[in-house]
Amino acid sequence: MKEIRIGFIGCGSMSYGHLNVLKNMKDVKIVGIFDPNQNNAEKFAEQAGNPVIYKSDRQLIEKENPDGVIINSPHTLHFPQIKLALENRVNVFVEKPAVVNYKESQEVKKLLKKTGKIFVVGYQRHYTDIFLSAKKLLDDKKIGKIVFVSGYLAQDWINIVKKSGRVWRFDPKLSGGGQLTDSGSHFVSILFYLTGLTPCEVSAFIDYKKMKVDVNTAFIVKFKEKVIGSFGILGIDPSFREALLIWGEKGVIKVSAYGENSYVHYNGKQESEPLPLVSSDVKTPAEDFIKCIKKERKPQTPFSVIEKVALLSDKIYQSSKKGTIVKV
Repeated sequence: MKEIRIGFIGCGSMSYGHLNVLKNMKDVKIVGIFDPNQNNAEKFAEQAGNPVIYKSDRQLIEKENPDGVIINSPHTLHFPQIKLALENRVNVFVEKPAVVNYKESQEVKKLLKKTGKIFVVGYQRHYTDIFLSAKKLLDDKKIGKIVFVSGYLAQDWINIVKKSGRVWRFDPKLSGGGQLTDSGSHFVSILFYLTGLTPCEVSAFIDYKKMKVDVNTAFIVKFKEKVIGSFGILGIDPSFREALLIWGEKGVIKVSAYGENSYVHYNGKQESEPLPLVSSDVKTPAEDFIKCIKKERKPQTPFSVIEKVALLSDKIYQSSKKGTIVKV
């Protein structure tokens, strides 16, 4: 098997998780890295087998010409770096959110169609047994047609960001948005990954808590499939909690990775049941990326999910700003 040559753009904390996955895979070599912080780059290079440290993302892409690049930069930098990679025929793995608005998603879609390259996003939940178990029940129509969806994601986001030192998340020029765009992206992506629903009307309210980016968001969505839903993304919580509930004509599924019991409860039965567990043949997006490059599989997350995440986020911000229901 040909050695897969990988470059890293951004060498902060998230990059180490992906690096550790790649170090345990055969025929993978880190050949080049770039981070504007030289200390970050040098520290990462020591762990990555001392690849070449480049002075810019463009230099890494154009001089090294890797098989794939892993992008771990601040959110608003994703799109220009994705574009740079795809225009140079380099496969892309990008941390969430892939892009910060729907327009960017459409430009990426065109480039992917033109180049035929691999595009993987760091949505870890899409590889988790509990979410895949819920997806299998939904795909098999075990609860019938979906009629209502609801859920929330909440964490001590403000203090977590402050303690991490990654306060660029509070700067809209780098983050593209607040808790909704950041951790909330995981929740919104799993909504679309599991259900396949398509938003058509949105009503939203945002509390910025005197910050430049959103902290708490409440939104109601009407979907084209004649489904309605209500959701909350919160940046204030003493811990971390999340849950997504999906009601169908034959029952309800509750699914959560943290702090909540997951189950399916069928109509006519007194008690709920544990979800029949389903496992993925890959466990992380980094592993997925390499196997896709090797042509062993297709990306776990369809690009349609990435589009819908960007589209709904745009409409949530638009609805809150206008104070009205907005059509998609």
